[in-house]
Amino acid sequence: MFIWHHLSLLCFSLLTCSIIRAGTTSLPDSDTSKQKESIRVVQPLAGADELGRVLPEYDEVGFFKDRRVGIFYFLWQGDDASKVSEQKWDLNEIIPNHPEVLEDGDHENWGSPQRGRFYYWGKPIYGYYRGDDEWVHLRNMQLLTDAQVDFLVIDATNALIYESQTDALMRALRTLQEQGENPPRIVYYTNTQSGVRMQQIYDAFYRPGAPLRNPKTWFYIDGKPLIIGRTNETIGKEYETFFSYRESQWPNEPMQENGWPWIDFVRPQQVYKNRNGEREIINVSVAQHPNHIAGMGGSAFYGNNDNWGRSYRNGRHGNPAVDIHHGYNFQEQWDHALLQDPPFIFITGWNEWVAGRWGSTDDNPEHSYFCDQASPEYSRDIEPTLTAGLKDNYYMQMVGNIRRYKGMSSLYKTSKQQKITSWHDWDKVTPIYSDYKGDTGVRDHPGAVLDPAIRYINKTGRNDFVTLKVARDNTEIFFLAETAEVIIPGDDQTWMRLYINNDRDHTTGWMGYDLRINSGSELQEYVAGKWDTISKVRVRREGNKLMYSFPLALLPGEDRGLDFEFKWSDNMQQEDPMDWYINGDVAPGGRFNFVYKTK
Repeated sequence: MFIWHHLSLLCFSLLTCSIIRAGTTSLPDSDTSKQKESIRVVQPLAGADELGRVLPEYDEVGFFKDRRVGIFYFLWQGDDASKVSEQKWDLNEIIPNHPEVLEDGDHENWGSPQRGRFYYWGKPIYGYYRGDDEWVHLRNMQLLTDAQVDFLVIDATNALIYESQTDALMRALRTLQEQGENPPRIVYYTNTQSGVRMQQIYDAFYRPGAPLRNPKTWFYIDGKPLIIGRTNETIGKEYETFFSYRESQWPNEPMQENGWPWIDFVRPQQVYKNRNGEREIINVSVAQHPNHIAGMGGSAFYGNNDNWGRSYRNGRHGNPAVDIHHGYNFQEQWDHALLQDPPFIFITGWNEWVAGRWGSTDDNPEHSYFCDQASPEYSRDIEPTLTAGLKDNYYMQMVGNIRRYKGMSSLYKTSKQQKITSWHDWDKVTPIYSDYKGDTGVRDHPGAVLDPAIRYINKTGRNDFVTLKVARDNTEIFFLAETAEVIIPGDDQTWMRLYINNDRDHTTGWMGYDLRINSGSELQEYVAGKWDTISKVRVRREGNKLMYSFPLALLPGEDRGLDFEFKWSDNMQQEDPMDWYINGDVAPGGRFNFVYKTK
């Protein structure tokens, strides 16, 4: 069996404190067991996506199980070897507006006259970002940490190992680790010239004295860093005994012993065994292209029906115009994986986004070939996007399924009633809700598109939420927000907002929120499609602390016990939950909510 050099499940059972995402345990350092590092348990957050699918909670999924989840993570956006097309680069804008390009390989509306340039199938929520944008990696690592993803599988199958991009990713991981968080760790997946690629990876990231050696970002199995590749190419290499190995398992090859599949071209997908004959891993992917000769582009643009898009399920392609938002293919894959319940699930994928435009593979030389990504339907990224209305549906769907697979922590009991008359009174209040620190930093980084050059600048970060609490006495409810620095005042309506889902019904109110504190002064209720002020709020601010309070009677159920969800938001730019992924700061992130329950 495996020796996990990751987070032992035993540690979870020892947690007794009342700190949400702040119960600490110890993780042996990757270099020496003599050093210790505290890590925090993922908070039991609530939430629902825009389709109304509510995240399962502890009562449904139970406590943590000894399971691990990895996800394919890509760093190639904007790399010199995958240059983005000039002038026009988004297929979801090119094809609907200029369908004639599909029958003319040299058409000017392809943007670049050259085959081999890369195109996005849609626009990521963070824009057409480059793979070395640390601002983006930091946000992605927060999302994947909240989702309980254990490791990132870095795509090194195409002859590149992406040193500068990996450096930016590792910095983001270390930022979270230094805060006590437990973000995913890194595994490399090699295939083409696998032995050569593993040597390059070893030299750049793992060898003692390597320029980008960062052991705390490695994922371990059997006491060694895990790498995926062709093990027959490691014989006699200096790194041969350094790694734990799994075989690169291509979907059009026979099933290998010890193989780890990045996708499966059979339905239902298969469970792969390790060298001991134990069932070990299954892949879950968003969409699949078993006809790789036609590629995703063949199905998206040229009528091929052999590939399975996001809407595919039960042997049918469905109606993508409606079904694409629901992730039926993804869920069918998850349902089978949950029934099989192996120790590992490998998800494909998070952020591939681009595909090269290559020469035709059919009888028409004017056609263009796109292998892995082509359109919203025939693509497989989970990272949020506004393209085709996908939003964060696939992310929230993934979070819910990971919980069903791995379990989650339960809600912590709230402390007894406590009237707040001074800041010191908060010391007695539990639970303590926490938010990631340092996510209000300025973004100023070039994008992947070079012609015209795009640069992404975001200075909306203002107040950085760190610690949140709730207290109550017989007549009032109190909310505390502590920030990383002294609170920056504001006279705008979006300053230090507090949203409350007072009935935990995500179909009522604005996106489920029935109440909010607006402009730092007024309590509003969402009625008949608009926010109406119903009460003034008592406000106290000092240094990095802000407290709101209002009559307890304004919350339903105060006579029989409270049970509500809440979140803090500062400096959002649009009245849209998707804005919470990009601008200002929000606690907790995205569509997640904290839960306060006294029942």
